Amino acid sequence: MPRLLIDKLFILRRVAFLGCITALATLAWLPANTMARTALGGQVEHLIAYLGTTIVMGMAYPTHLRLAAPSVLLIGYAAILEVGQLGASGRHASFDDFAFSAAGVAIGSLCLWIARARPWARPIARERA
Repeated sequence: MPRLLIDKLFILRRVAFLGCITALATLAWLPANTMARTALGGQVEHLIAYLGTTIVMGMAYPTHLRLAAPSVLLIGYAAILEVGQLGASGRHASFDDFAFSAAGVAIGSLCLWIARARPWARPIARERA
């Protein structure tokens, strides 16, 4: 793959991760009357959102071998967003929602760990100048 294309993919993945982080904050702190829920329910929505964000995080930073630190930071971010809902109109903080968010991060990290353990799935390292 040409180097320019690889560089653009790295940038695109990192922008996607930033978009996920921004979307999580926006959706967490929207007033209750502007929220539209799916048929899955709020807790499954939390699990899917954080699982997806964790996978995007792993794709944005494929050369970082350790997943523990970024995963703990993402779980901390989920806690901050959950507590921040106390200030949003009509919203409330819920430990159950936080637990499902943390479970999404854990499942996503496990999926990344399994994928990275495969010898044919090694990331393409960028050349350092």
